[in-house]
Amino acid sequence: MVYAGIDIAKHDHMIIAVDEKGDKLTRPTSFKNSASGFEECSVFLEELGDIEDIVIGMEATGHYWLACYTYLTNKGYKVFVINPMQTKAMRKLKGKSRVKTDMIDAYIIAETLRFEDYELTRLASNEVQELKYLTRFQQSLKEEVATLKTQVICCLDQVFPEFEAQFSSTFGESAKAFLERCPTPDECIATDTHALARMLKKTSRGRFGHDKAKALKEVARSSVGIKLGANAISFQIKLCISQIEFIEEQIDEVDRHIKELLDALEPLILTLPGISYTLGAQIVSEIGDINRFTDAPSLVSYAGINPSISQSGKFEGDDNKITKQGSSYLRRALWLAADGARKFDPKLRDYYEQKRAEGKPHRVAVTAVARKLTHVIYAVLKNQQPYDPNK
Repeated sequence: MVYAGIDIAKHDHMIIAVDEKGDKLTRPTSFKNSASGFEECSVFLEELGDIEDIVIGMEATGHYWLACYTYLTNKGYKVFVINPMQTKAMRKLKGKSRVKTDMIDAYIIAETLRFEDYELTRLASNEVQELKYLTRFQQSLKEEVATLKTQVICCLDQVFPEFEAQFSSTFGESAKAFLERCPTPDECIATDTHALARMLKKTSRGRFGHDKAKALKEVARSSVGIKLGANAISFQIKLCISQIEFIEEQIDEVDRHIKELLDALEPLILTLPGISYTLGAQIVSEIGDINRFTDAPSLVSYAGINPSISQSGKFEGDDNKITKQGSSYLRRALWLAADGARKFDPKLRDYYEQKRAEGKPHRVAVTAVARKLTHVIYAVLKNQQPYDPNK
């Protein structure tokens, strides 16, 4: 058997091959991340022997591995995508921890493949892949909004620290409309009271009006906010609010696409307590084909929420952290789903309370619920039956 390791990069990949004893069969070869480069890789592999006798390994380096992976699998090669933590362990075993080149990386991947047994990596269906792209994009958009909101709050703390107490939410519709118009005390004071009242009445659907406008002006007059650089800070707040509103519109649009895809692909996930369209879509897209998991524990391991083991001689640790070796996106979605599910499902709530009674902190107890919930998710998706709390 021939083991070929490919070190993936943005522009140039490196490939090297070893035999069953670990001896290098050829000199390492670099090839471009392009059609002509992939052809060079194909020629390199053909010179090693028959396709049936060659297995190829590569790390999931960002998204750069997808094109090469697709090309080689279409050619008929067996390609395995290896967890970087496993190659890191092999690097230590080979004494290469402090040495890192493309050639050595490719060799380490080939050696990792030679020592381990892997299941073939398979890309998800087109629909699942689309759902994965959209859910990850949705999460990145929400993170952008969170960053912008933090900037706005930091600015307000300087120029108008009293503003936060004037609305139930700093980023509600009325508050955002106010900040777009007059985010500093001086601008608020200079704004016509009647015009301010009309704006508040419209954005709050009648909840606020003239009284609220007068109250805001009074607060502005007694504000202790700084005036140094206030014009620049006002400009920044207005732009940030504009960006927040624009991105939130994009999030709504992405939400609609996610809902359509999930309804068509795997609506059964929504029968579980506490799982929304957003979390359901993240879970389904990160799991992919449920049949690639032999049982529920293998899915738990893939998510990285299984506890690590610490044992030496007669000592066995009883406070082991989770491994965190799987999909971080799936792990996050399962944890959030578990935190919601424990509030709605009596059995999961009892299990959570049991862990808390054992002295476990909230986060650890929710992680335990997430493991149990993952078993339920596996059963629902595998058996294609709605969630039944009595089972």
